[in-house]
Parts: sequence; structure tokens; C-alpha cells
Amino acid sequence: MSRLSIALLATVLGLALPAAGAAQAPALAASAPRLPPLRELPAPTLPRGALVQSLLSRAPSLAQARALQQAARAQGDALRAGSQEFTAQAQWQQRRIDQAPDAGDYGEWQLLLSRPLRLPGQARADSALAGALQRSSGSALASARSALLAELLRDWLAAQLGRADAQLAAAESQALDRETSSVSRRERLGDASRLELEQLRAEQARATAALLLARGRADSQRAALLARWPMLVADPELRGEDASTRLLRLPTLDTAGLRRQVLRSSPQLAQARSALREAQARAAQAQAARTPQPSVGAYVGSDRGGRERIIGLQLQLPFAGPARRAHEQAALAELQAAQWRLDDLRSQVLQQAEGLYVQARAEADAARALREAARRQRQAQARMLRAWQLGEVGVAQWLLARRNAVEVERQALQARFDAARSAALLRLHAGLLDIPGAGASAPTR
Repeated sequence: MSRLSIALLATVLGLALPAAGAAQAPALAASAPRLPPLRELPAPTLPRGALVQSLLSRAPSLAQARALQQAARAQGDALRAGSQEFTAQAQWQQRRIDQAPDAGDYGEWQLLLSRPLRLPGQARADSALAGALQRSSGSALASARSALLAELLRDWLAAQLGRADAQLAAAESQALDRETSSVSRRERLGDASRLELEQLRAEQARATAALLLARGRADSQRAALLARWPMLVADPELRGEDASTRLLRLPTLDTAGLRRQVLRSSPQLAQARSALREAQARAAQAQAARTPQPSVGAYVGSDRGGRERIIGLQLQLPFAGPARRAHEQAALAELQAAQWRLDDLRSQVLQQAEGLYVQARAEADAARALREAARRQRQAQARMLRAWQLGEVGVAQWLLARRNAVEVERQALQARFDAARSAALLRLHAGLLDIPGAGASAPTR
């Protein structure tokens, strides 16, 4: 049985392995460089709810949507009040009569007060349009909020992944630093070869370069995150909300349930449905406007210098022209366009949601498989280290095994964050992402 097999058997049985001679004692006493398991690396979380709430209250895009909501509310008030206003008209004229018996110059005047009447059908159509405008602006605000949160999630999780990757690279570099220092001492004592030391130093330099690149990426992603979302500076370690990890897993819905949930709660679809109702209200308003609205008024006047007094009523009834019919046809065409937009958007949203669902499920499966692969690779590189220390293999073989273990660990880390991002975006599109303390993300319908 080889020395490596004996060492592994002794380790399993908990037996003390006898020393292999003075030349191997320092190697066996050296502390084994350990890779941190995935559970010790930062896990994906959502930002703290209070910070997200502050961010949402100050975001320019949401401030714009809220301003447009106020404008829609004011437009609705104007529509309900109507544009029918009183009109005052004053007229003065000079009359000259040259023939007797009324010859002379006379000053004459007339005052008129009139107002258009709004028919009941027009009033109902205006009121319906006012409500549609306000609902549409509320849906637009919810859709803007959803888009903002999706952007925040991508940036936040990318920065968290960069930080975790830098932590893994730091652990790898520190472990190699310790092992290189140990072999350097052994080389001075004549217990290790110069070639082994040079190979370790080369790997140490590679790990240092990888660490510098990982830290550079992490710093860049963090700087970009804080430049876009400065409120997150209150969480310098990007730890987020510990209780939010449950929201970074796939919702427990089958495909049919997911479709129903997305169709019911998608902010984009809610906005498109509101736009359709607004188009319907505009078409009804244009149809009601085809019936002319009369104007009524009353007037008083003075003729022939006050010899005659005039009191009268006035009725004006415009004749409908082709422009009213053209406006109605335009509104009906816009209604059809809104319906087609909704149908197209429905298929796009379902495609995106189902794609995210399949992707998140595949990424979650890959993350589990890679987690197990990383565990086995860590074990393999630990055994290879032991074999090198016992003189069974060369240092290059251990370094290769270690490099493979680090790479699989990094892939597992990437897969874990990819799965979290896809699951969070899917929940957001389905109205199932409620960031703790930041309020519900479901759209206003």
C-alpha cells in the first residue's frame, strides 16, 4: 500500500501517522491552506427596506411619474368641471337718423351673457375619461417603480457578487502566501526543492493578480452602485436585509399559476390595460361630442338714446360638420391600436416571465450541482495537498487541483447569484416581491 493510501486511511480512522523521517516532518506540520466553503462567502440579499424606501421617495423617475399623476388628477378635475364658461359681451354703437321726426344722433348699447350647455351624455363621457386618466397615471407610477426596482436589483446583486468574488480571491491569495512562506523556510533548511518554491511563487503571483483584478471589479461595481443609488452608502458592507433571502428563491407556483399571477399583477400589463381604458373613454367622449352642444344667453340693450329698452334670450346651436366625425374615427383607431398594444405586450410579458422562470430554475439546479462539485473539489485538492506533502505527487499537480477547486467555487458563487437575480426579477414581474420595510411592489390598477 502506498504512503498516500496509508495516510488517507489513518486520517479516516483518526490514527496518528508516524513521521516519515526528518525530511517530511516540516511538510506534514505545515498548516493546510483552506478554501472557504460557499456558506462562508457573502450570500445574496435584498437591500434594507428603509434604504429602498428612501431611494424610492427621491428617485427622479418616480418624482416625474408622481408629477404626471398630479397633472392627470388636475386634468380629471377640469374634465369633470367642464369647459363651459359664461361669456360676457358688450356692444356700443352710434346711430344717426337724418329724417324727421327722429332725426338726430343716438348712442346705443347692448350687454349679452351666454353659456354653452353640456349635455348629459357629454358630461358622463368627460367624467369617465377623468377617471381613466387618473388610473392610467397610477399604473404608470407603478410601472416606473417596478422598472426602477429591477435596475436596482441588478446593480445591487452585481456589487454583492463582486464583493464575494473578491473575498474568495483574498482567501486563495492568503492561503498561497502562507504555503509559499512555509516552503521558503523549508527550502532554506534544505527540506524543499528550489523548483517547488519557484512554482509556488508563480502561483502566488497569479493569485495576487487575480485578487487585484477581483478587488478592482468589486470597487468599480460598488462605486457605480453608490453613484446611481447614493442612499445605499448607509450600508457600506452591502449586507442588505438578512430576512430577505426567502424572496430570492423561486415562487412555489407551477407554470399555469405563474401565468395567471403575471397576467393579474404585472405592472406593465396594468399600465397597458389602463391605457386601453383611457382610449375607450376618449372614443366615448369623441362619440358624445358628435352631438352639438347649444349655448343659451340673455341680453339687455338700449336703442335710440334710451327711448327703447331691449330684453331678450338667445339660443345658439352649431351644425355638426365633418371634423366631429373625423375626431371620432381617430379616437376609434387609437382604441384599436391600444388593444393591439395590450395583446402584444401580454405575449411579451408572458414570454419574459416564463423565460425567467425556466432560467431561474435551471440556475438554481446548476447552483446546487456546483455547490456539490465545489465541495468535492475542495476535498480533492486537500487530498492532493496531503499527497504532495507525503511526496506522492509533485507540487504542480496540487496547484492544478487547487486552481480547479477555486474555479469551481467561483462558478458556484456566480450560479448562486444568477439564480437569486432571476428569481427576484421573476417575483418582481409577478408582483410577488415585497422588500421588507419598503412597501408592496404590486402595481396600482
